[in-house]
Amino acid sequence: MADNRVKAFLNTFSIYAIGTIGAKLIAFALVPLYTFFLAKDDMGYFDLSITLIMLLVPFITFDLRDGAFRFLIDKHSNISHKDVVSYIIRTLTRNSIIVAILSVIGYFYLSHLAYYPILVLLLIAFGCYDVMIQVVRGLGHTKLFVTIGVINALLILALSLFFLMVPRWGVLSIFLANLISRIISLGIIEYKLRLLPIFFKHRKEYNRQVGHDLLHYTLPLLPNVLAWWAIESTSKLFINHHLGLEYNGIFAVAIKFSNILQVAAGIFYQTWQETAIKEMHAADHNHFFSRIFNSYFFLLSMTVILATLALKLLYPYIVADAYQDSYKYIYPLFVAVLLHAMGSFLDLAYQCSRKTYRGLPSIISTAILAILLYYLTIDRWGLTGISVSLIISYGYLMIYRLFDSRFAFRITPDRMFVLSLILLIIGGVLSYAHIHPAIILALLLIGIASTSYYAISHIITKKV
Repeated sequence: MADNRVKAFLNTFSIYAIGTIGAKLIAFALVPLYTFFLAKDDMGYFDLSITLIMLLVPFITFDLRDGAFRFLIDKHSNISHKDVVSYIIRTLTRNSIIVAILSVIGYFYLSHLAYYPILVLLLIAFGCYDVMIQVVRGLGHTKLFVTIGVINALLILALSLFFLMVPRWGVLSIFLANLISRIISLGIIEYKLRLLPIFFKHRKEYNRQVGHDLLHYTLPLLPNVLAWWAIESTSKLFINHHLGLEYNGIFAVAIKFSNILQVAAGIFYQTWQETAIKEMHAADHNHFFSRIFNSYFFLLSMTVILATLALKLLYPYIVADAYQDSYKYIYPLFVAVLLHAMGSFLDLAYQCSRKTYRGLPSIISTAILAILLYYLTIDRWGLTGISVSLIISYGYLMIYRLFDSRFAFRITPDRMFVLSLILLIIGGVLSYAHIHPAIILALLLIGIASTSYYAISHIITKKV
């Protein structure tokens, strides 16, 4: 008989998967649309603008997106949902007004930026949307959460098509599509949940303790934002400076494929985040968490191997000849994503305990290690050095948190963990070895069958 918690986990996972994959497919459809209608410099300006906006959002919102979900989903908290929602709306309103005022002052220095007023509005809209969508999730409206995500993606697609083809506004079309889609999505959230009346009803009953607790939780997360940015972005800077744009292009192709695994890991993280917080106070939470950890590591390891073998067969047919060298970096980047995912899994120790400040040493030291390794390896080993640096850095993060997380829960690696490590070594050998396509296909079929058997017999139907 299956553990009911596992059933609930898989059910939640399926909901997140449907919504996330749907939204990602829509986003993927936007790529050829943008490349057809926009010049390279316009596309570059849009990409840079959105990257900077997403970097600034946590700072203008005090990263309340994470705090909102954590405090709203916790059934063991003595803080009411009404107080949390009221504080969040109050803070978003105040911070949005401050950003608007500062943008007016900043206009005298930044007026040369194309579409500056729209960019400011986008910053505010992105911030409000990112927080409020997590409020929806924290209140337990999982289906509404994924539905709004898909609606938002569809709106971006439809509005982009309209503005690009009818008024032909160029890159402004995409900015407007992103702005309007989030405003409409915020309107849907308000229509479905009626959150503003909660704020107006309780605005005079301001609970300072709620604000204190929320900021105590979220503010230590802000250095995380910079640390993650440093790990991911400085690699590109090193590649551009030491190797050139051509190599950055080759590496970017490999990263595109590794991002597929990142999406799957992101779906799992959302599900696990919800489950871990709910099950933190269960009597057997150490056993349950260990079971999920080891199973997750094994399934991700098998996914990495199978995806690598599949790409070994398909790469010559799906990637242009000029970018074939990028395959060499597929496997190490897959492994890096896997280790990053396991480190994120253990990050829940800090979230469950509300001791987010304890996670700072792990991520900051990881960022320092990554940058140091980039510097030491790139001249001698090029892109291989960058890839290995990511593996070492994320491996360090996982090991560090495996021990540090024991204050909240104790993860016990079992034989499946050891087997996964062995399989990853074998996978590395297979990815670079010259193997007949028929053998690769046979290995793929065996791997899929073995993984499916494990998932059914040891995860879904195993009783805890």
